[in-house]
Amino acid sequence: MAYIPLFQYRDTPGPGVDPNAPRKRGVRRWLEVAWRDLGKFWLSGALALLATLPYLLGLYFAIASHLLIALLLACMLGGMLAAPFWSALMDVMLRRFRDEPVFWRIDWTRALRRDWRQALLPGALWGLLFGAQFFTLYHLRPGGPGLPLLVLLLAGLIVMTGFVVWMWTQVPLFTLPFPTLVRNTLTLALGHPLPTLGASLLCLAYLAVLLLFSPVSLLLLPLANLWLPLSAALAAIYRSLDEAFDLENSIAALHAKERTESPQAEE
Repeated sequence: MAYIPLFQYRDTPGPGVDPNAPRKRGVRRWLEVAWRDLGKFWLSGALALLATLPYLLGLYFAIASHLLIALLLACMLGGMLAAPFWSALMDVMLRRFRDEPVFWRIDWTRALRRDWRQALLPGALWGLLFGAQFFTLYHLRPGGPGLPLLVLLLAGLIVMTGFVVWMWTQVPLFTLPFPTLVRNTLTLALGHPLPTLGASLLCLAYLAVLLLFSPVSLLLLPLANLWLPLSAALAAIYRSLDEAFDLENSIAALHAKERTESPQAEE
């Protein structure tokens, strides 16, 4: 498993963080990171939301037209278009949860260029799975299969959302073949059920607020866009992610090796 140099040449705490202070946990940690890096999160999330608009419009057209072929094309192509921007958003957030200084324009652009190919297949899979769920939910008819199918669809939505959060944390971190990425995602989600459930419910609660209180809730989008639910979900699973891959120690060891082998070190 090869690490992409996500944190290359940057191994100092972010502004306002005492390097000797114990790291906060849970909600306090999320609030600390989100407040400190609100501008970077907001801008990355806004760009990811703009890239997701074609997917949302395509899904709306597929539902309104009742055409499965429109659903397949709109969701897969729209998901592939949005995927590199989701990966770049996760790249920025992963850096800041590690207290990694971010030079936003350079790092976000580099992440977009570096990961766009690897993000395409996860984007197509994510787009199709979620699109199929909403397409089916919309077309449920009174007197049809009823409550059991509705419960099954909602449970599937919760499970898939947790899987998607785990998948997008890996795309900017590792260079992985798609089957390995899917296998890792399943292993991580099933191996850490409570953090996965928490991350999933946070994302779906945000979506529920937008849908249930629309159109008033749409006023929330310019401020919260995608950074709010995804950063909260990342906070829910970050500790498990670090434990699963020994992430921070591995990156620290990589930095140490790079510094040792650099020309400045030889001099």
